[in-house]
Amino acid sequence: MAARDIFSETLGIIIDEEEDGFVSGRLRVTEQHLNQHGTAHGGVIFALADAVFARASNRDGIPAVALDTSMTFTRAANTDDVLYAHCEELVRKRKIAVYSVRIMNSRRDLIAVFRGTVYRMDTAGAERPNKERH
Repeated sequence: MAARDIFSETLGIIIDEEEDGFVSGRLRVTEQHLNQHGTAHGGVIFALADAVFARASNRDGIPAVALDTSMTFTRAANTDDVLYAHCEELVRKRKIAVYSVRIMNSRRDLIAVFRGTVYRMDTAGAERPNKERH
């Protein structure tokens, strides 16, 4: 069972499907998600992508943390739009894994494309992506 993601729950993000190498989720855009232009805030769309990315990259029980992410926005999302996020694992190695997320609305319009790379820590937790040196 995955650990609770309280931030995602607060935003209304729901994880719908999980299988090896794939996770999907959704979010209904509400007035609380809007920016100054009256469309969904980019941070909300990013959070949806990040939620499925985090779930997919941590499915096998090995803790994984993001090293790099990027997002390209292709279309605005509006109030009451349901946004669907589909995360696919592109490659998984011993220490690095790469994922792609597509965000679409219910009309199947592409809203955004996200790409993320994670560092897969050892199970003992001895390895860290950013070891501090004094």
